[in-house]
Amino acid sequence: MNLIKHLFVSIFICVVLSNTTSMAQVILVRDGKAYAVVVTADDATATARYAAGELVGHVEKATGVRLETVTESDAPADIHTRVYIGETKTGPHHGIDPGRLPREAFILRSVGNDLFIVGKEDDGDPLDPSNPNAGTLFGVYEFLEEVLKVRWLWPGELGTYVPVATAVEVNAINRLHSPALNFRELVWGPVRGLIHGGKIEEEDALLGFSHDVAHNYAGALSVFLRRHRMGGMDAKPPTGHGFSGWWQRYGREHPEWFSLRRDGTRGDPDPEAVHVDICVTNEELQDFIVEQWDGESVLRLGPVDRPGRCTCEECRSWDGPQPETPPWFAKYVYEADSRASEVFHGATSDRYARFWKTIQEKARERNPHVIVSGSFIYENEFPAPVTGIRLNKNIYAEFVQWQDPHLRWFPMPEEAYEWIKEQWLGWQNTGLRMGYRPNYLHDGYVMPHFETRQSGDFFKWAFEHGMEGARFDSNTGQWAVHGPRLYMHMRLISKPEIEIGEIRDEYFSAFGPAAENVEHYFNYWEDFAFDNVLNFIDMFHNPRVGWRYRAYPLKAHEAFPLEVIEQAEEILDRALEKALTSSKKEYAGRVEFLRIGLDHARLTINLASIFDGNSTVPEGRMEEAGEALRELVKFRKDNQESYFSDLLRVTNYWERPRWDLDNLIKSTMTGE
Repeated sequence: MNLIKHLFVSIFICVVLSNTTSMAQVILVRDGKAYAVVVTADDATATARYAAGELVGHVEKATGVRLETVTESDAPADIHTRVYIGETKTGPHHGIDPGRLPREAFILRSVGNDLFIVGKEDDGDPLDPSNPNAGTLFGVYEFLEEVLKVRWLWPGELGTYVPVATAVEVNAINRLHSPALNFRELVWGPVRGLIHGGKIEEEDALLGFSHDVAHNYAGALSVFLRRHRMGGMDAKPPTGHGFSGWWQRYGREHPEWFSLRRDGTRGDPDPEAVHVDICVTNEELQDFIVEQWDGESVLRLGPVDRPGRCTCEECRSWDGPQPETPPWFAKYVYEADSRASEVFHGATSDRYARFWKTIQEKARERNPHVIVSGSFIYENEFPAPVTGIRLNKNIYAEFVQWQDPHLRWFPMPEEAYEWIKEQWLGWQNTGLRMGYRPNYLHDGYVMPHFETRQSGDFFKWAFEHGMEGARFDSNTGQWAVHGPRLYMHMRLISKPEIEIGEIRDEYFSAFGPAAENVEHYFNYWEDFAFDNVLNFIDMFHNPRVGWRYRAYPLKAHEAFPLEVIEQAEEILDRALEKALTSSKKEYAGRVEFLRIGLDHARLTINLASIFDGNSTVPEGRMEEAGEALRELVKFRKDNQESYFSDLLRVTNYWERPRWDLDNLIKSTMTGE
């Protein structure tokens, strides 16, 4: 459905995009001279002004020629090409009416020698992903990608690749385009709050980003994400764990509303427990859910953020049959774990699908058009329903591969990979609307642990099978070690029809003569990830320290022996030699950027090896640990302005929660 929609709104009508000189009628630059001016309305919106600046800046970087920007009243008549950016008085004379466009859509249209780049726009923040009036800006980015072949690899100047061009010219074009996905986001964690005046904790500032660099990085990341057309969040149905916290609010008065435990009690022994599941078959609770709803907003029915469900006979009767022999890679979906041994484990997908439909039918008495958000398809609801239940397009849920460690991370065993496709199809066949909200980008820490083969393939496959939007949790920002994976996701979210090989070629081409060596380097690490799939699962799925991404600092030295790092260093050394053969310093700069990431991984491994799987420094190694931390922090401070790593994510999310650093920081940073 989404693929059909995308093809419909992305039709070329007699289009040729070129930067050659043959037959072009729209000419921005030729032979080092400006042939065009950029035109905005006399009262141009903030979005149009920002879009014009993006066009002018990138054209200048490509050609060395800076185009003049003028208002419509001052547009010269004797110039070859006028590039109209945004809504103007001239546009309607040529049938260009942004008011008739879909949200976030744009028109690229040539009229004679002139070019119009027009979409909906306003005076809101053009970088705000919740602002749907970004069509004009998205049109400029489309032009820059298709005509100038601009590639935004990572935040900052070095990550912006603009090939040198002697001419910027376009043949006749008439294109209407709208984003293929309704919503597109990579959540960017604590650094996002800095955009609006947030502060970072002093411990994080000591260990990673300084305050000023953290704010600068947040701004650069905001620009980078918008260039990749992140947005549409106003169109995304709200999701969440709809009943987390209900036990605290209603458990004392209505314990019967909550899950029956195996010991015969309801709810949780702790009255302050947050993640206590409900008894979905309780009709009084069902009626209360509808009564407390405001009657207009989306009705959220997401399960709590914890595995295990109600064991009562009525709830169990709503479940489908359980497999006699669960797949070896999905045992945690069907079996109890230490967090929830007192509640039911197994597939409860049919139970919750029926619950969503039941609540929808009750809510329709108040609002016939109610949208029900089942929120997340994960934990016990991850396996597809098996009873043939039929849902509808007014029920929405997001697919989250989460529960068994073999299923939640890429790369994964091939059998598990095929199985998650089956679960997607099974849910899709119920008739509900589906989005994609995975967690696997949490993985990898500051190590070169990543892949592009499975996750990219699955994203494209999900798009072809009904995915209407994607919201990833989370963008960890390890640009120098996870570069191809992060770039691939940016491109796929913007344009899911692009082939993975083409995306990889785009990324590697930005390294000039070192492209082949850099591809070899990342293939080395991707092969390493696939060769160690089961090793990593066993190593990091540690009940003592929690889930894999949380355990990473404690196991990094075991996962990445130094001899493996040394082989990768040799590949990068050869890449740098190749890059230095070019007069363009940016190629060598990008290889050195990758080397910063690898050197940072090595220094982190050194510190991790001293902790040696413990949260505190072992006795007798405090001095050694202090020296390792000093070396690591100095390296981070010396390189932080390159944005090789989101260091706030590193310190705030991975390290300080895993390592007890207070005494080490005190002795290392203050000399006490």
